Amino acid sequence: MNTSKILFSLFLVLSLLVSCEKDNNHSEDNELATRMNQFIQNNLSTFYLWYDEIPDIKPESEKDPKEYFKALLSSKDKWSLITDDANGLLEEMAGTGETYGYGLAYGRFNNSDKCFAIVQYVYPGSPAAEKLKRGDIIVELNSQSFTESDLSKLTNPGTLNLGMGKQEGNVLAPSGKTVTITSRKMDADPVLITKLFERGNHKIGYLMYTNFTKTFNTSIVKAFNEFKEAGITDLVLDLRYNHGGDDDASTFLCSAIVPKEKAVVGTLLSKETWNSPCQKIFESDPQYENLLNRFFVETNCNLDLPSQKVYILTSGETVSASEYTIACLKAFMDVELVGTKTYGKYVTMYAFSSQYEENGKLVADKELANWLIFPVCSRFTNIDGYPNSLEGMTPQHEVKEDLFNGIQLGDENEPLLAEALALISGTRRMQVKGKSIETSPAFNMLPKSFNDIKSNRIIHVK
Repeated sequence: MNTSKILFSLFLVLSLLVSCEKDNNHSEDNELATRMNQFIQNNLSTFYLWYDEIPDIKPESEKDPKEYFKALLSSKDKWSLITDDANGLLEEMAGTGETYGYGLAYGRFNNSDKCFAIVQYVYPGSPAAEKLKRGDIIVELNSQSFTESDLSKLTNPGTLNLGMGKQEGNVLAPSGKTVTITSRKMDADPVLITKLFERGNHKIGYLMYTNFTKTFNTSIVKAFNEFKEAGITDLVLDLRYNHGGDDDASTFLCSAIVPKEKAVVGTLLSKETWNSPCQKIFESDPQYENLLNRFFVETNCNLDLPSQKVYILTSGETVSASEYTIACLKAFMDVELVGTKTYGKYVTMYAFSSQYEENGKLVADKELANWLIFPVCSRFTNIDGYPNSLEGMTPQHEVKEDLFNGIQLGDENEPLLAEALALISGTRRMQVKGKSIETSPAFNMLPKSFNDIKSNRIIHVK
């Protein structure tokens, strides 16, 4: 993929970018590393949200640009990224990379460093879908128990021999079954599930959405137009495992859900706040308006819900662009959250590739074309200034998820969905027997860090 085609919106402000001059007399690895480091320093000192906390470390003092990048970041920043595999990372972000096709939760056995994984969902047609389903437990990796340091191996491309487990009361034990899966490139459509339910006078559309990527905005169009044809009165949007993604997709989804009379194309949807020098420059010149504000877009699938209310299923894995979507919707319609508190990540990342100055012009540095940096550059709020804290969003209706009860996503008895359906219909939710994952004395579930490329809100070039 040509990186010039995927550069993000700060390329609209090239006049602000402090570039480094290319030294045509050297091409050694050290010179390339120093050049990349210089680009990192110049970029962060200009656009980084915490630009005034960057330490004074000389670019030539570090030979690894990844280490140099990390050394400049604020202690507040858990999310900014750097890669020397631009194409691979962007494919992953777009949902078209190599994958096993599952989402996993992780746990650790008490009084031990041994861990396990449990399947949250699988993509239809994926390698995982052939062998696994939601609720399946993995206790061994390639015939060995595994620890927290091994968890990334469960998602790294390759072939995995997975030793399966079973629940015996409060204890997880090996089942003796082994499954083998091999990753492959595939389109991981984030519109994982769509279903229709009827409760009295209510026709309810349910949509499980796993990742914000504009690559699959057409899937939103298809699903929502099917909902409209069915005459739905209410929407349940499942974002419990949605870690974020690109701004085009979140803006699109908001524009399709907000009531039609309010979702007028070009009307203000949200705001961005930058570091003080950038904010001052952007506010002084109308050409930078799109760096400060986001606007409704045309979708051709606006639901125009009669209820003007949406029910959103959440968890601690509802992150960044998902939280952006919730915040934006709150300014224009009633939003009922069902589940557990969201993660609390209200910052936006932008992508930059290295350039240098040549004859008064900025030119892409082909020798560093594989590198991209994704620093945190701004904070987002809706048009009313929400969110204004660092806390996750607390649901009005707390329901804890139980991955061990064997109930699949989209089933009317799945606890979070069942609660939303009961709220819409005004009935009482039937309690499903099953032990919550938080209550077992034998193990604890592990939190996730959300520092991968999908766990962000990314702004694309328009």
